[in-house]
Amino acid sequence: MIIQAIGLLDDLDKELNTYAMRVREWYRWHFPELAKIVFDNILYAKAVKLVGNHTNAADLDFSKVLLEEIETELKEAAVISMGTEVSELDLMNIKELCDQVLSLSEYRAQLYDYLKNRMNIIALNLTALVGELVGAHLIAHGGSLLNLAKHPGSTIQILGAEKTLFRAFKTKHATPIYGLIYHASLIGQAAA
Repeated sequence: MIIQAIGLLDDLDKELNTYAMRVREWYRWHFPELAKIVFDNILYAKAVKLVGNHTNAADLDFSKVLLEEIETELKEAAVISMGTEVSELDLMNIKELCDQVLSLSEYRAQLYDYLKNRMNIIALNLTALVGELVGAHLIAHGGSLLNLAKHPGSTIQILGAEKTLFRAFKTKHATPIYGLIYHASLIGQAAA
C-alpha cells in the first residue's frame, strides 16, 4: 500500500503542477498581473475562481483566500490590467480547471495523511530517520520494507542513483555518493 500511495502521490504532484501551469497560462491572457502578485498555485487557482473577469475584482472580498496586502495589490492591478477581454465560455472553462486543481490538491493532502499514518505504523524507525516521503520512496525503490532491510548500507546510500552509478562505471568518472536519501533533511543539512 505504501508503494502504491507514494507512486500515486508522485503522479498527483506532476498532474497538479501541469494543471496549475495551464491555469496560469490561460488566465494570463486576461489578467497577466495576477501571476506576479500570487505565487502559490493553489492560492492562484482560488483567486482566479473568485475573480473571474478582472473588472469585478475591486468589488470582491478576498479575505478568506489572500492576505490583506496581497488583496490590495490585486485590486489595484485589476483596475489598470493590460489583459485582453475573454468570453464567459472561456472563463467558465478556466474556472472548471481551477476546480480540478483545487480538488486534486485536496485529494493530495488526504493521500499524504494516509501515507504518513501508514509509514508511522509500518516503518516507524525509517520514518523517524528520513521522514515519510523519503522513507516511502526508499521502500518503493527497494520493492518492499523487507527487501530494503536486506540491502547493505552502501546500496541504500545510492538507491535512486543507479543510472548515474552505471554511467560513472562506464565512463570512468566519479561515482555518486547518494541517491534518494539525499532528500532527507538529516542528510541534506549535514556538513560535507
